[in-house]
Amino acid sequence: MALDRLPAYVRKLRNAAGEPVYYWELPAWARPVKDEKTGAMVPAMRNGKPMLLASEKLGSDLAEVHRKAQLLNAALTDWRKGAEGASMVPGSVEWLFQWYRKQARFTSKKAKTRADYGKLMDMLAARETKKGAPPFGKRRAADVDAAAADRLYEMLRADTGPRQASYAMQVCRLVWSWATRHYKVTGVKENPFMGMGLTSTAAKGNRATSRAEYTAYRAKAVEMGFQSMATAAALCFEGCQRVSDAFGYVDPDAPDRAAIVWEGYQPGVEITLVQSKTGNPVTLPLFEEVPGEGGGVERVPLYPELEEELARSREATRSATGPIVVEERSGNRYVERRMSNVHRRICDAAGLPKDMTFTGFRHGGITEIGDAGEDDVRPVSGHKTLAVTRIYNKANAEKARRIAGARRRHIAAIGALDEARTK
Repeated sequence: MALDRLPAYVRKLRNAAGEPVYYWELPAWARPVKDEKTGAMVPAMRNGKPMLLASEKLGSDLAEVHRKAQLLNAALTDWRKGAEGASMVPGSVEWLFQWYRKQARFTSKKAKTRADYGKLMDMLAARETKKGAPPFGKRRAADVDAAAADRLYEMLRADTGPRQASYAMQVCRLVWSWATRHYKVTGVKENPFMGMGLTSTAAKGNRATSRAEYTAYRAKAVEMGFQSMATAAALCFEGCQRVSDAFGYVDPDAPDRAAIVWEGYQPGVEITLVQSKTGNPVTLPLFEEVPGEGGGVERVPLYPELEEELARSREATRSATGPIVVEERSGNRYVERRMSNVHRRICDAAGLPKDMTFTGFRHGGITEIGDAGEDDVRPVSGHKTLAVTRIYNKANAEKARRIAGARRRHIAAIGALDEARTK
């Protein structure tokens, strides 16, 4: 092998010590492009398949540089040519993955699930199971046995961690299980990914975020110029909303998906929240009436923190209609990956825990309601579909008001106790 001539798409740079380091870079035609509607960067597409490879460092060993670049360039060629590419052998693992992508068992899944499965299948197809050997995708699918599956799992555990490795094996188990049902087409008669005894799924559930963490998060988000994130956090914590409902993510399977909109908000009166899972809206009263000190009736705000963020968002966006939570840089709804990246930046800047997820805001709000003595949080959280009748809705709104009142009293009591402890 002539090592003096670099493979396609490989660049030679020098590190701080002046030593040569080589990088494989995606060609311009395969790089992510900007979506005109959302402003988000999306993968380049060929033959209905997204480009999931990324530019990467190859190191300084020329022999390794050539070997790795050859594999990456082969994968790039396969993507460019599509499932019918000349290098994709029928019956191979990569061919099986492409076959599975065309099955209703795969296409009926949600867009995010399809994307996650697709990334794992592409990662597995390009995976080297032995140094110098062809990648896993080039192996004959019917020849993959239990020993090979176990070796692949252990390699992934070492490189990507137990959670990602388990997820990858679960995807393989689904693919091979469906392939065995259609063995006359696939040639696969056994599923080597069954009975693996996978012990690592999610490490643990989402931790409930405390009010102190929630307050610190909002302050840092505003400071960093992400008012939208502070408002979304308030919708999740105060309104106990699901993350997907607070952000109204762009969903390829549901382009008309509802979002929490300004039209449903009456300052100081009520706000209507979306419940995509149940299909029902939930209207939260934003005040309760109490006897005034000088007689008469006084209105007391029930969600001052939420309304504070809503007021700042309205001032920042100058909007009276449309989705409440939109990205500052584009004015459009967030895509999930962008939200996750911004969330982590805010947490890191605020010195908040690594395990603090956005779902934790909803969990924290529901926990706070329970701590206030209310067991039934359905009128706020929308956990269960409720009959749509005038009488029931009235009772439901009144209970939501009572829940919020109990919650405010609980917050005040905890604040007074904390203050007393510092004296």
